[in-house]
Order: sequence, then C-alpha cells, then structure tokens
Amino acid sequence: MSSTDADVVIDPQTIKELHLFEAAISDVDTEVTAKQYLMSRDIFAARQKTIAKIPSFWAVTFDNAASELEAAVTQSDLEVFSAALTSVEVTRPEVPASAKASDLGLEKFGEPRSLQFTFRFGDNKWFSDKELTKIFYFRYGKDGSAGLVSEPIKINWKSPQTDLTQGLSDAALAFWHAQKTNPSQNIDGVLANDARHARDAAAKELPEYKSLAKQLEDNVEGSLSFFNFFSYRGRWISAAEHVAAKAELLARRQAAQAGNEVDEDDDDDDDEDFTEEAVETFPAGHEVAVTIAEDIFPNAIDYFMGNSIDSDIEIDDDDEDEDEEMEG
Repeated sequence: MSSTDADVVIDPQTIKELHLFEAAISDVDTEVTAKQYLMSRDIFAARQKTIAKIPSFWAVTFDNAASELEAAVTQSDLEVFSAALTSVEVTRPEVPASAKASDLGLEKFGEPRSLQFTFRFGDNKWFSDKELTKIFYFRYGKDGSAGLVSEPIKINWKSPQTDLTQGLSDAALAFWHAQKTNPSQNIDGVLANDARHARDAAAKELPEYKSLAKQLEDNVEGSLSFFNFFSYRGRWISAAEHVAAKAELLARRQAAQAGNEVDEDDDDDDDEDFTEEAVETFPAGHEVAVTIAEDIFPNAIDYFMGNSIDSDIEIDDDDEDEDEEMEG
C-alpha cells in the first residue's frame, strides 16, 4: 500500500453519494438490457429456423460452453440434448408487451432481469415432456437481498431408471408443494427477521424437507444432472415481499438523493443459510441462468462453431477468383 492510500478517510455522506451513483449506473445497465432484448428477439427467432437445420446444435453448444456452465452439464445430459433437444428460447417475461426499444426510463420496461427458459424436445426415451419452461423472477427481499427465484417444475420421467436426477427433481417439487399448501409456511406472504426464522424452522419439520435432505445426502450422482436446473428455487422471495421491499428501497434512495438521513438495514440474515438453500438441488442456478441468458444463448453460434465439426460448408472464394482474374 502506498503512503497516499494509508490514511484516506471518506465521510459518510460521500459514501452515500457514491452508492447513489452506483445505483444510477445499475439502472442504466438494466435499461440497456431491456432495449437489447427488444431489438434482438426477432433476430433470435429467425436464427432458430436456421439452427433447426443443424443436427445436435444445442448439444454441441452446451458441450463447448462446459466451463462457463461450471460443469453443470454431464455426459448423460448431453446424450439427451443430442438425441432430443430441438430448440432453446430465452425471453424476459416481465418486460411489458407495450415496451419499445425507443422508450426512455427504466420504469417503462418492468423488470428486465426476470428470465424465462423454454427447452423443446422431440420424442425420447427419458421423459414425455415436449417442452420444459422455467421462469426465474428477479426479486428484492425485505432483508436487503436481491436475486433470481423460481418455482420447481415437474419433469415427467418415463421411469425411475431414466430419471437423470434420480428422484431429486420430484423430491424438490414435493417439498415445494408441501410448503405451498401448509398455512404455517405463508409462502406467498411478506416475512422478515423473526417471522422468516419461524417459517424456516417449521419447514425443516416437514416430512418432504427431511426426505429431500436425505436424498441430497445419499444421491451424489443424481445431484450432478443439469435437469436439476428445473427444480432450482433460490432464496425464496414472494411477489408481495418483492413489492414491499422494492418500495422501501426506492424510498431510501429518494431520501438519500434529498440529503435526508436514511435508516440502515440492520438485518443480519446475510450470514445464515435459508431453508430452501440448505436443500437446493442446483446451487449454481442463479449463475447458470444468467450465463445462459446473457452469454450462451446470444452467442450460441460462436459456441457451436468453437468446436471442429464435420461440415460440407465451403467458404465462398468468389472474391479471390475475381482478384486472380484481374491479376491475369
């Protein structure tokens, strides 16, 4: 550390101003995300028509993106993708239908960070679903957290032997349904601090929680499958809690912009594991969802072409022939 760094003291007001600039830049990034989505979605729809002509396009793409996906795709998953995956679509479901790329202001674009993934499959020996659709909602929590949350979805495996998650996806769905139907869980309510802790404690007593925890402990191989992506939950935040937390966040920002004192959030939940995180079937779900949406899906052609493939495609050398004729 240099001598100029040693005794730097920044007053609290300056730190608050830096945080406000940081939030403003984040808002711009989010608005740009929405505009880019609106400008490119028709291109991606047209691209899929060409991709559909290429056998195993998405299997090769996901295989070549293995490092970006944190090794979340196994060889068994790739076998399914190669045999049956026909298309992948990523949309942003909370961008209003009325939104236009020319609009100005983040409020015109809803919540662009929410994501929807649609994987489409042909007939196969593993499951009967033709389409698996998974929605990730970007939500703010009352404890100051923010991130993607999702509800587990059902995969209709044809038999226990073809279930690549070895029962984990069904167990995660059963735990979710148990919470949804148990009044003590208040899964759609607004909870924080002691109320949140009480719900978590009650959840751990549910038979479905104990069953899922035991399966995760015993089933290492099944926990590796990418198909656990479809049962990812994240640190659950209800829609109602999100609305309340976002209103509080905006109120604090407006107060800070006006130079008023702002109450700091003293919730210490950041250091704790929430119930759903303790039995998460796909811990990298948030990161993998963002990676697919912002990197692999838009750059799918680059990932596909990154592998040496057998192809009858020849580079058009008409320009080179014309140059040789001119030289002659």
